[in-house]
Order: sequence, then structure tokens, then C-alpha cells
Amino acid sequence: MNILIRCDGSPEIGLGHVVRCLALTDELHEVHNCHITFAMVTGPLGIQTVKNKGYPVITYQNSSKIFDYEGWLNECVSKSEAEAIIFDVRDGLTRTVMDNLRKKGILTVTIDDPEDKRLSADLAFYPPIPQIKLIDWTGFTGELHIGWKWVIIRKEFSTTPCSTPNASCSKIPKILVTMGGSDPEGLTIKAVKALEMIQFEGSFEVIIVLGSGFQYKEELEKLISGCKQHFELRKNVHNMAELMAQSDLAVASFGMTAYELAAIGVPAIYLCLTEDHAESASAFVKEGMAISLGIFTQVSEEMIAKEINALLNNKSLLSKLTGNAKKHIDGKGTIRISRMVANSQNIFGEVTNEYFMGTH
Repeated sequence: MNILIRCDGSPEIGLGHVVRCLALTDELHEVHNCHITFAMVTGPLGIQTVKNKGYPVITYQNSSKIFDYEGWLNECVSKSEAEAIIFDVRDGLTRTVMDNLRKKGILTVTIDDPEDKRLSADLAFYPPIPQIKLIDWTGFTGELHIGWKWVIIRKEFSTTPCSTPNASCSKIPKILVTMGGSDPEGLTIKAVKALEMIQFEGSFEVIIVLGSGFQYKEELEKLISGCKQHFELRKNVHNMAELMAQSDLAVASFGMTAYELAAIGVPAIYLCLTEDHAESASAFVKEGMAISLGIFTQVSEEMIAKEINALLNNKSLLSKLTGNAKKHIDGKGTIRISRMVANSQNIFGEVTNEYFMGTH
């Protein structure tokens, strides 16, 4: 099958959509022998990330101020000879465009999509976040799949041995700070200031992971140079799953990283960039998988420090968070979705919804 992937990634919106799509792409290409082409409008960072993986990218080249989305998308379909399109974007693409693609016999798939275009998708996949209950699905005729088992995870996070309490196998706890590929709001700086405040009996290690789009390195290095606590910086980490598995606790920006940490079984404290992220993070809190402090603008360094200190001194709670995370996310969502897409020659409009049925 020839498949077109529509996503974007930039320092402003982050790289989560691109990373998620690449995880799905690898499975579709390597296991199901699908030919994948990406269609990307904005973000040199996201485009380069895809190219570095060896997949072809069609970009928007027209210098006109008026963006003809449907016309460009049809060009992409023609160039890639796409039989299916997977959307992981929230950019206002209309339902009419999706309807027209469907009329051409193209399989339409959407991921974690709150926009109206989801109503014209053949396949729609969502984690069990509370927002889904509020969405009106009137007129939807595709297949709807909601639940933890549909979470897309990169392969290494499903094959790396899970974290256990005191994963570092020493008396010194290891704390991982990871705020995504670009950290647009500089949450890494906020976390460092919080960690410097901690009055923990004994010592702890801190590893800070910086993504390829991190823009505050000079400010961060200056801050760290004046800290009493030792911070180890790592940039463009290629063994992230292994690094997570060695950690006892993570302080992270909510996003795809949250699902990866849960798959590994790492207890985590989340800061959220948006109200939507905060709502999504509440699903993790509800299932006892992590701690969410809410939208970052409403969270002080003192609040973060207090929460970290409380968890470091409560091994029982750390163990409980790990167990609940492992129970809910098995890391096989990518396999399930890719298999369904690759084998979906005929869509019959059946709705399979574990979330609303209460069996998720």
C-alpha cells in the first residue's frame, strides 16, 4: 500500500506529531512493506527529522499568500500515488476535503483528532482522554477506536525492559528531566530551578535531556553553572528508552513522552503546555499512573520542588505509579494500528469503542 502521512513539526508546536507518525511509519514500512511519503507544510525542524529517517517528504512550495490546502493535498496524493492518508494535524482542514478524498477511494485515517474532519475518517484512534466524551460524533460512519491499547509508541519503548522502583540499582535516585523535542516555553529552566530547591536527605542524580529544537541552551548552561546540585546535560539522545528505564522519577512536559514513560513504567510529574494537555494528563492521574501539576503558567518552582521531594520520600507511591502504568500501556498500539491500516481494504462502518463501553 502507498500511504501519505500528513503532519508537521516545529519549535512552536513541538515534534510530538512527527515522532508519533515516524513510529507508525517504521512499523508500516518494515512489517507491512508499505511505501510511505510525508506531506508537510511548516517546520524545517520536522521536515529534517523525517528526512533523517530516510522517508520522502513533499513540502508546500507555492509562494502565493493564499494556501490552497485541498489543491496541494491532491497534488501530494497524485505524486505519492496514495491509497491511504494518515492525518496527525490540527490545522483546520475541512470535513469536505476529507469527504472528497474518501469519494476517490482513498482510506482516511486520523489520530487523536478533535476537529470536524474526524467525522469523515474511515479510521479514528484516540487514547482514553476525557475530551473524547464531550465530542459530538453525530454523522460519523467510520471505525472509532478509543483506549490505552491504541496509544502509538516507538518500538524501543515496547521492547526495553520496564523500569522498577529504584531503577538505578543504587541508593542514589536518578531523576530524568525531559521536556520534548523543542521545549517552546523553557520548562527545562523551570525544572532546574525547582530541583535546586529540594532539601532531600541524601543525594540524587539529575539527567537533563535536550531535544534538537531546544532554544535556551545558553540560558540553561549559565543557570546550571551557579547551581549546587550537579546536572548532567544530554542532547539528541538516541537511547531514550534505555535512559528512561534507568530512572527512578521523571519531570516532563506532557505529550508523547508521557505515554513512553508509562510504557517503560517510570513514575512521572507532568507540566502541561495547554489546557488540552492538562485535560489529557488527568487521565493518567485518574488511573494512578502519574502526577500532573496542570498548566505550567500556574505552577511555581516551589510547587514542583515540593512534589519531587514528596515522591522521593515515598517509595511505596513510586512503586504504585509504576505498576499502574505498566498495567494500562503495553506499548503495542503502534503494531495494532499499523496492522489495521495495512489490512483495511474494506471499511464497514462498525464502531468499536472500548472507552464508552467502560471496558478500556
